[in-house]
Amino acid sequence: MLQTASLPAGDVESPYGEELEMYRETVRAFFRREVEPRVREFEEHGSDRAIWRKAGEYGILGATIPEEYGGAGAHRMAIMVAAEELGYAPSGATMGSFIGTDICTNFLVDHGTEEQKKAWFPGILTGDVIQAMALTEPESGSDATSIRTTAVRDGDDYVINGSKCFISNGSKADLIYAIVKTDPAAKGRGMSVILVPGDTPGVTRRRMITQGYKGGDTGEIFFDNVRVPVSNLLGEENKAMAMFIPTIGLDRMQIVARSVGAAQAAFELTVEHCRNRKIFGQRLVDFQNTQFMLAQMETEISVGRAYLDNLIRKMWAGTLTDADSSMAKIWLCELEFRTLDSCVQLWGGNGWMDENPISRMFTAARVQRIFAGATELMKSLLGRRYL
Repeated sequence: MLQTASLPAGDVESPYGEELEMYRETVRAFFRREVEPRVREFEEHGSDRAIWRKAGEYGILGATIPEEYGGAGAHRMAIMVAAEELGYAPSGATMGSFIGTDICTNFLVDHGTEEQKKAWFPGILTGDVIQAMALTEPESGSDATSIRTTAVRDGDDYVINGSKCFISNGSKADLIYAIVKTDPAAKGRGMSVILVPGDTPGVTRRRMITQGYKGGDTGEIFFDNVRVPVSNLLGEENKAMAMFIPTIGLDRMQIVARSVGAAQAAFELTVEHCRNRKIFGQRLVDFQNTQFMLAQMETEISVGRAYLDNLIRKMWAGTLTDADSSMAKIWLCELEFRTLDSCVQLWGGNGWMDENPISRMFTAARVQRIFAGATELMKSLLGRRYL
């Protein structure tokens, strides 16, 4: 179950509430003014420090950091609003997870010591500290408990050895949340989270070139006898899985919010294209087949939006279950891909050209069915309930 709070009073238009909708306006303005004009640059070189600092200036990073530490103390659903806008912005198809990794901040909020919070919160808020959650390894994806990276206690230090891959912001992160085995014999019950500064000796990174998200800074991280103080342990030793459980559902929900945002943006771009594209002396939108395809897309997106809104209300009430988030991950990510596939069909050859945002959005939609638990894993988790 996720964080409980009261549903915003008097809010009919949006289940997020007035404060989070104001946050949405800020995030949307950031993408429109700061990210979209530089998208080609980011595709070539990845995001730079300047764009992260701009995000900090806009006040969209570290939203859940409590006010006493300089943050806004926003509800955890702020990450969903940011993710939805990441999907809605055409540049989001280039930027990958980008500010979505801000979900890492919740681990510091919930489990960090005073020393850790004071050390990292200021940089997170300004954009000077880029975060990355380092969990996935070459031999462990959906099965997180099979990770092999270890952290061995040596006096007042942990010595970390192993590697991570497919890590969002992994190639540039200043703060790496390394998920390691501190008790390998205990398997999933022997995992811990250790904070590793990106410039620690023995840490090396490699930027991974991906099918989509060209500016996403996806990285591979290697730990070669990396020494960090025991004080860098986040939370309790061997309690990583317990720390992750409250966040798993939220992570799925930010992915599905992004899917809804991307589907809506793709639909709007495609309607405009169909109104302007001429073929056989008529506008593309004048053909009945086009109208039927657009009507089908709009209907499915509207149903998807209603479904998401209902789940958001469950989140406010604290009644969202793992089954709810699993079903949402299946349905809404598949909805995004169906929508983008239909959009590309209506764009024709233009939709295959990288110069058009719809092409990049189509490619980006593919990974949504893998992120935060593949569709097949979600079905498996649901299926176990029937036994």
